[in-house]
Amino acid sequence: MKFIKLLTLFFIIHTNMVNAQTAAEQKAQELIDALNKTEFVQQYQEYKNNIELDVAEFKLIQADLQERDVKRVQLYFNQSRLKFDGILTKLETDLTNRTTRKTIVQNPQRYTKTLQDDLAAAVNYYDENCKKLMETLTEKDSAMDMETLQGLFDSVLGLVQLFKATGENANQLSLAYLEKEFIQPLRLKKWEEIL
Repeated sequence: MKFIKLLTLFFIIHTNMVNAQTAAEQKAQELIDALNKTEFVQQYQEYKNNIELDVAEFKLIQADLQERDVKRVQLYFNQSRLKFDGILTKLETDLTNRTTRKTIVQNPQRYTKTLQDDLAAAVNYYDENCKKLMETLTEKDSAMDMETLQGLFDSVLGLVQLFKATGENANQLSLAYLEKEFIQPLRLKKWEEIL
């Protein structure tokens, strides 16, 4: 009899823990869904896809080029990837840090400017190195257009405003969950993964 009572108690406690975890994940998922709907994320995804398309097209003809040139493009791409990953890692850290979120809420324009500056530096590095070298070697323009790029810069404020409006749900985010569900899909693929 005692065993059945203990088993029932364990079952009730376990069920409550699962429901609490599910509620926390649900709130976190609501925030991630809202983030994914922002213009910034939509534009970033488009820009990311264009970079990967440029690299895929380059890789189709790399056998016709000197190995030294291909290695330079790969090096520039990998360095660009690190710069974009740095922005996403910072975003991930900022979303999961309460103190930083409070700072964002208090001064969204400052955070927006910082994010835009970091993004501009990454984009400029990619454009001036990797993209330019690929265009020179292939004698072909990139898939990227200036409208997408300008939209990406302009949309940062909307992302920051969402942070401000949904700060409560951000308390439910774990670093691992945010990485898996939001950040990882935005990361550029590795050179070897682009076909």
